[in-house]
Formats: sequence, C-alpha cells, structure tokens
Amino acid sequence: MDFTFFVQVFVNGLMLGLTYVLIASGFSLIYGIMRLLNFAHGEFYMLGAFATYLLCERLGVNYFAAMVLSMIIIAVLGILVYRFFYRPFRDQHDPSLVIALGIAMLIGGLALLVFGEKDKSISPVFSGVIKVLGATLSMERIVVIIMAVILMAALTFYIKFSKTGQAMRAVAQDREAAALQGIGVDSTFTLCMAISSALAGAAGALLAPLFFVNPFLGMHAVLKALVVVVIGGLGSIPGAIAGGLLLGFVESFGNTFLGDITEILGFVMVMLVLLFRPQGLFGHG
Repeated sequence: MDFTFFVQVFVNGLMLGLTYVLIASGFSLIYGIMRLLNFAHGEFYMLGAFATYLLCERLGVNYFAAMVLSMIIIAVLGILVYRFFYRPFRDQHDPSLVIALGIAMLIGGLALLVFGEKDKSISPVFSGVIKVLGATLSMERIVVIIMAVILMAALTFYIKFSKTGQAMRAVAQDREAAALQGIGVDSTFTLCMAISSALAGAAGALLAPLFFVNPFLGMHAVLKALVVVVIGGLGSIPGAIAGGLLLGFVESFGNTFLGDITEILGFVMVMLVLLFRPQGLFGHG
C-alpha cells in the first residue's frame, strides 16, 4: 500500500469515525445524565437527514442553513419526545426502555409511510477535490470532517465551561445533591435531550449529501452508537470520541483490505471490551 492510498483510506476512516462520534456523543450524553438508553436516537439521525433533504431539494434552502434548521427541528422533536413520553416514566428503567423502543419503531414506521422505502439523494453540495500529501480527497469529505470537529469542540467547551454545562455534569454525578444546590433537574434533562437530538440531526445532515437517505437509517445508526459507547464507556463523552474514531478507522481499513467481514469487527471489539474491561475504555468501574 503506497502512502497516498493510505492517506485516502485514513481520511475516509476519520470522516466515518467523526460521524459516529456525533451520533454516539448524543446517545452517551443522555445515558450519562438521564440514565436512559434512547433507542430512538437513531431515528433522530434519520429524520435529520430527511429534513436536510426536504429543505435543500424541495425548498431550495442553502445547505448550511438547512443543516442548522435540521438541528433545530430535531432538537425540538427531542424535547417533545422527552416531555410527553420519557418524563412520565423518569427513574423507571424498564418502562423507559420499552417506551424508547416503541418511539423508535413509531418514528421509523411513520417515516416509511411518509417518505416511502425508496432511497432519496441530495445534490452534491461541494464539488472538486484537493491534494493532501499527494492524495486526492473530495471536498465533501473534508467539509464533513471540519464540521464534525467544530461541533464536537463546541460540545466539549459547552459542557466543560458553561454554567448550564456544569449543571449537567453535576446532575450526572449526583442528581439529589444537584437539586439541593438549586439546579433544575427537569430543565437539565430537557436541555440534555435537545442537545443530544441536535447532534443526531447534525450527523444526519452531514452524511445526507454523501449517501442515500431512507427510513431504514435509524436502526443502523443506533447499532453503531451502541457499539461505540460500549467500547468507549457508557456516559463518557471522551469514550464516545475514542470509540467512534476507533470504529471508523477499523471499518475504513477493514473494508479496504478485508471486505464484507468488516461488519462483524465492531461486535468483536465489543465482546473483547466486555470480557476484559466491562466498563469501557473510558468508563468507571
């Protein structure tokens, strides 16, 4: 394998990994703060892709404006789902799990009825290629990488330094103590759901121009998110970043050299992690 080919495969893995990071970070954020496995998270990703498709192809909205609008739309949907479905069963693990699965199937079924089963596509947003270390890379993939890095940097900065971000961390560590300090637990959960859903919508918007959009994207996305968070550690944003990048590189290089067998490599990694470090690479035992 020559160096230019390695760079191309590496960039593809980086793009794929950062997309997994966006999806898994939202999934992990909800679990870390709300202790909820939100299986509807993949459907939010799918709806983000469809929202971008409708805004760009049907309404002629600029792609970046469509991406922001998609994030807002999916964030509002996430808030509504929390208010009407998750909040009544807060702190009830089994009912919340069943509700999450039900919401995922409901959204997926409605999307199939509304959009149909045929693949949709968005016209290429960025044309041309650039040369990086002798390798020819498409502008679309470079833009996805840049936007994903910006979003993850913004999320990290927000959680670490903002007042509401610190409140989210406090609720994640000790909900009762946070409430005694005057932190609104319910409002924190609502904000967490909005941010998580917006991240899923952003991932859908970023990948919509590169791949086909269809109602079956959600299940695939949530399975990838589960693989990533188990590898990295449930509830850990650094773990989601590490797990997402690792899975992206494994799939990129695996598809290049191993072919279809690569699909099982992620689950093999999950089994190894569960055997030797059940809490995940960045989780706490």
